[in-house]
Amino acid sequence: MTKKTGPDQAGHDIVIQTGRIPADRMWLFKFSRLCHRAMLHATDATELLDAIVAAVESQTPYYTVCFKSVLYPEPGVDGRGIGGSHTGIEDLSLFPGTCVNPKTKRVKVARDTDLPQSVQNRLGLKSGTLAMAVYFPIHDPCENGERCQVFYGPNGYVLDALEMGILEELSADLGRTLHRLHRDRGVEEQLLELTRQKEMYHSVFENTGTGTIIIDPDMLILYVNAKFMDLVGLERNEIENRMRWSQFVVPGDNEMMQNYHYGRRKGIPGIPTEYECRVFAKSGDIRYIDMKVGMIPGTGKSIASFMDITKRKLAEGRLRQSEAQLSDIIHTFEGLIYITSEDYRVEFMNIALQEKAGQSGVGEKCYGVIHGLDTPCPGCHLGSIFSGNTRRWELKSPRDGRWYWSIQSPVYDNRGRIVKAQTIHMDITDRKRREEKISEDADLLRNENIVLRSAMKERYRFENIVGKSRAMQEVYELVVRAAASNAPVIIYGESGTGKELVARAIHNLSNRSEKQFVPVNSGAISENIVESEFFGYRKGAFTGAEKDKKGVLGTADGGTLFLDEIGDLGPNLQVKLLRAIEGGGYTPVGGTRVIKPDLRIVAATNKNLKRLVEKGLMREDFFYRVHIIPIRLPALRERKEDIPLLVDFFLSAFGDQGQTPPMGGKIMEAFLRHDWPGNVRELQNVLHRYMTLGKIDFMESSSDRGEDGLAPVRFIRESPDLCGSLNETVTEFEKGIILKALAENRWQKARTAISLGIHRKTLFTKMKKFGLE
Repeated sequence: MTKKTGPDQAGHDIVIQTGRIPADRMWLFKFSRLCHRAMLHATDATELLDAIVAAVESQTPYYTVCFKSVLYPEPGVDGRGIGGSHTGIEDLSLFPGTCVNPKTKRVKVARDTDLPQSVQNRLGLKSGTLAMAVYFPIHDPCENGERCQVFYGPNGYVLDALEMGILEELSADLGRTLHRLHRDRGVEEQLLELTRQKEMYHSVFENTGTGTIIIDPDMLILYVNAKFMDLVGLERNEIENRMRWSQFVVPGDNEMMQNYHYGRRKGIPGIPTEYECRVFAKSGDIRYIDMKVGMIPGTGKSIASFMDITKRKLAEGRLRQSEAQLSDIIHTFEGLIYITSEDYRVEFMNIALQEKAGQSGVGEKCYGVIHGLDTPCPGCHLGSIFSGNTRRWELKSPRDGRWYWSIQSPVYDNRGRIVKAQTIHMDITDRKRREEKISEDADLLRNENIVLRSAMKERYRFENIVGKSRAMQEVYELVVRAAASNAPVIIYGESGTGKELVARAIHNLSNRSEKQFVPVNSGAISENIVESEFFGYRKGAFTGAEKDKKGVLGTADGGTLFLDEIGDLGPNLQVKLLRAIEGGGYTPVGGTRVIKPDLRIVAATNKNLKRLVEKGLMREDFFYRVHIIPIRLPALRERKEDIPLLVDFFLSAFGDQGQTPPMGGKIMEAFLRHDWPGNVRELQNVLHRYMTLGKIDFMESSSDRGEDGLAPVRFIRESPDLCGSLNETVTEFEKGIILKALAENRWQKARTAISLGIHRKTLFTKMKKFGLE
């Protein structure tokens, strides 16, 4: 028999028999051909080994066992069927090392007990029976010689040289075939792994949430995914291998991008792998993108992914614009804005507040740096703000004494948690002053109304002041306003116009009416004792000071001090009096304690105080201190329409002392013609003499005067006709007098009552009685 070699599918040499084979050895030829055919067509190691085992057991008088493979581990021995004919490492470990000599491949004799139980079962060996076994190593570099094949048979069977050669060649070819299958399986698995990775990378490339492209060194776009196509509005066939990346980048960012692109390939350090730029879409819109670029190793190509941040950039632009506007508003806002933490520490102050506080104040306690307090401001409840409430209140700062409208609200973070408190102070001092002024005016009007109701007892009478003239109505209005306030009053008027009467009316109608009204004639006090009279003195201050004396300022404490003829006060006393009434207080003569009285000054004068200031006889500051509410009383000659009312008032007052003589029309005409240089006091004196002496004497401007310049006016009674009874005679006499008086006064009842010296009600009653209506 001759041999020739030929390559198998893997390129290994396989021994093939040629020539004539003895008939009794044809089984061996069939066995070899089946094994080599299995090796030529095998694609799986398990399939191949099964075919070898089947060929051995079907074509030869012996069996084969003990294949071992790290790459293709086989199941353990189960002793059933053909699957147990080739086993794993367990079979080989049971095989004694003396049974087979791997180097000589000589046949060894082994007892049945040396063989695996599966082999014993297949050979039907009994205990102590001998068997033949031949060991052939299978040369597989990947297995490091750990693979082997053992042929065994009944004891007494002898393998000839031909069988040994064929089995040896078969084992060698089997090793080469297993090596090929191992190599092919590795290549296949690598291809499968590469395919799997390619599909995975392709899936990631296509399905990533960002637009992605692959760019060659010349910026030609090789691949794009769907997201990038959506971003630019173009199809794949319009982009891939047709357009360059630079065609999409906005010119303002193109130079930067190209510097990065080529610098990255030159290995220039510091080239960023992530940056922002702008790209064009097909519609012409500009998209803002966040770009990440990475090089593909060994290719010069790069892969870039894009996140469309247009909405975010536009929102950031709007936010920056809003922040800029808000910053401008905060910087130009005249109010005070600051932000604090929960422990009152300042984290922000606007410029207006920094300028007011004189420092930034960051890190300081807000109540200290803003209001100069040691404890939190009244009305500030920071804990309530950090509970989610917004508070509004009015605050008067102890630092500058100004009023502020305060709004305090919580500041939230992006998780909705309250982390800070914002406070806004708006200066409302002017508004508060207006409100206070309105409130004061309202109180003043309310008090004026009360005063008017209590004072206007009669139509033409205010307190003890009588007059219906327009000038007196203006005086009444000023008296009401002065009484409702607590400001100093200066009353101007000639002697006899009733300045003290007006001062008393102001006191009686004010809220000081329960305290004393202290009148002082400034010009009647001697210069030597003026200070002791005004400020009082202490016991022993001078000779004769046997006990303490208050002085007029102490007596008027809580009430009203009336300074008549204030223009006669000396400058030195003006200084001390000014200090006392402005809150500085005074010190009694011989005393050491400063007394601060609560009093109101009502002054009166018949002089022009401004001229006294110009001449240096009155201090300017003293003048402006007392000259707050000026009231000018008209002279009686300026309001002669009030004379009948005054006559009626005085005659009614004097009537209690006796019978009131009647006053005819001629007398009233004389009263109206008179200039009354002594004003109301002169009128009162004239009427008093009239009531006492029955005649009226006053300075007459006509030529009909007596030697002493007095024009006597006498009341002359007319004797009626004496007839009838006494009552009838008296009634007729009275009726005649009333008729005559009415005729003389043109039936003006008020003037008639005055001319008759009776009250108007009395006149009305008598006219009704006599039927003179």
